[in-house]
Amino acid sequence: MEFCITGEMEFLLLHNIKACLFYLLPNGKFYKKKFYIGNVNGDQIVVEVAGGKTGSWYSLNTKTSGNIVTLWTLVADKNKLTEVINEWLNKRIIARYSYFDENNQVIAYVYLYRNNYRHAWYPKTSGKGLKSLYNIPGIIRSNEIVIVKGEKRAEVLIEQGITATTVMLGIYESISETDWSILIGKQVIIWPDKDEKYVEKISAELADLGILHSIPKGYEEEIDIKRLFASNQKNIQAFPARQYLKDKSPLPKDIIAPRILTPGGMLLLGGAPKVGKTDLLLSWLAYMSAGLPFLGMVPAKPLKIFYLQTDIEYHYIKERLQQLNFDEKSLELVSENLIITPKTKLLLDSEGVGKIVNIMEETLNVKEVDIIAIDTLRSIFDFNKYKEENSNSAMFCFLKNRVEKLRAMTNPRCGIILTHNTKKVSKKLLSEEPFQSFSGASALRSLYTSGIMMMKNNEQHKLIFELRNGESIPAMQISKVNSQWRSVGVTS
Repeated sequence: MEFCITGEMEFLLLHNIKACLFYLLPNGKFYKKKFYIGNVNGDQIVVEVAGGKTGSWYSLNTKTSGNIVTLWTLVADKNKLTEVINEWLNKRIIARYSYFDENNQVIAYVYLYRNNYRHAWYPKTSGKGLKSLYNIPGIIRSNEIVIVKGEKRAEVLIEQGITATTVMLGIYESISETDWSILIGKQVIIWPDKDEKYVEKISAELADLGILHSIPKGYEEEIDIKRLFASNQKNIQAFPARQYLKDKSPLPKDIIAPRILTPGGMLLLGGAPKVGKTDLLLSWLAYMSAGLPFLGMVPAKPLKIFYLQTDIEYHYIKERLQQLNFDEKSLELVSENLIITPKTKLLLDSEGVGKIVNIMEETLNVKEVDIIAIDTLRSIFDFNKYKEENSNSAMFCFLKNRVEKLRAMTNPRCGIILTHNTKKVSKKLLSEEPFQSFSGASALRSLYTSGIMMMKNNEQHKLIFELRNGESIPAMQISKVNSQWRSVGVTS
């Protein structure tokens, strides 16, 4: 293997600092986080072996200094420096596995040592946040994925033409830290590999995301993966009516009752431009974050909410929030639980998803977020990849590959709220089929679990509801009085 002298070589030498120093300077001594050598060409050298300056050295005689790579020049031929360091590293490291992102760019390397020790290096990032699966470009191209334990096993299958992946380093700790969302909609097999705990933990992660998967019984070295995929296509899971009738376990608690937003659900708040959706949503989310009912909609508890807002500048958000009428206790809950971005220009493309997760991680525990609200859908739509929002197929893919990925990378059970503008349609069509008047309406309606249409006639506002999993809710007449939204009656 050829290691790059800029970055990679230094990282590996630092990771193996003690072995490196013993090899270079066998007569040196370790003492209190430093390494001392009394005679290197007549010079006395001190090397830092811990902390932020690990690998830095300085001379007590000449006052020169350098890093771990330049230390080698004191005992090795400068003209053969790269060759000598590569030779030493190759005696310890037997394999290097590259992790790629969706754009086929390297994001990490995993190194396998002769003693089976492994570690990772991220050339461009800190490595914080969710970890990537192995073989992302292959996963994107394939609909049939095998999850194995370790990069070495994955490579064996990849060489056989099978799309295989693994969690980073193939260790238990990586399982809960991995972004599994790229497997949504794929056929997945978890290779048993004589490790039930590993299989069970991965299976639980996939189940949380609703990713259908199978686990072959037993362990066979020569297991026929392609035959298993063919078999799985026929094995659609089904239950007898008896099970549904006898299952008396409680239903999942609504995030917002009654069935307005359910765990893992998606709500669409729609209406014409400038009808007041953002103003209504801001008030609504504030009440939800305080655990208070709003227009008959009741949160399960004070909800933790991330509001990705793209239209209103900071000062006007401040003005609207300060107009809301809360007591001191409720105000404290709103202050703690509601995170809002001021006017944001950000596309929800492959990079944008990661950026939003990073923003969320700075302000809250993403695993505990109850609602992610996006206002508006059009402002963050990835036009570069999906071209136009009017296409149902483009809208479907965007929601699946971007919005659902954002949910999967944070809390798979949280609710999503999207705002979306209606198209220019006739009043008759808007009245008869209000939820069919969006761009990409068919795709949206196939995916969202509830919809609310906000309409305005003169100075009166009306909310119309559409629920997939609950009883119908009558249309509601609402009005804003003294900066507070109020219900003024049921309407037809």
